[in-house]
Amino acid sequence: MANQGGSSRKSLSFSGHSFQGKKKPSENNEGGSSDLPRRSLTSSRSSISLSGERSGERTVKRLRLCKALTVPDSTTLHEACRRMAARRVDALLLTNSNALLCGILTDRDIATRVIAKELNLEETPVSKVMTKNPVFVLSNTIAVEALQKMVQGF
Repeated sequence: MANQGGSSRKSLSFSGHSFQGKKKPSENNEGGSSDLPRRSLTSSRSSISLSGERSGERTVKRLRLCKALTVPDSTTLHEACRRMAARRVDALLLTNSNALLCGILTDRDIATRVIAKELNLEETPVSKVMTKNPVFVLSNTIAVEALQKMVQGF
């Protein structure tokens, strides 16, 4: 049985799956029973499918995320906010004239860089307040790796 109090083990719940941090040597389940289901080492460790995905490891593509809201970086703040509200999202991706990702605008950016500074929503383009060059991952990136990038901030 897992130690309930004082354990230094950290656990995350991510889309119905539990990921756990480093275990103490006494928690390696050597000869003991566990509350966690056992998995075969051969099914989740070394086999890689044709798509580059390791079996048993979920990629970002398989998380079934909604389609990102994307607008040109010349869009006004007013229009960007209107689109965010209509789609009920808290961020949108910005593209340059070559349709390449160049920034992201979040609800936090709007609060701290627009409202707090009383910018004119009708005249200010999102490019003036966006977070430039956001870090991103590809759809075939393992979901845990993407989560680590988000937590680490790069």
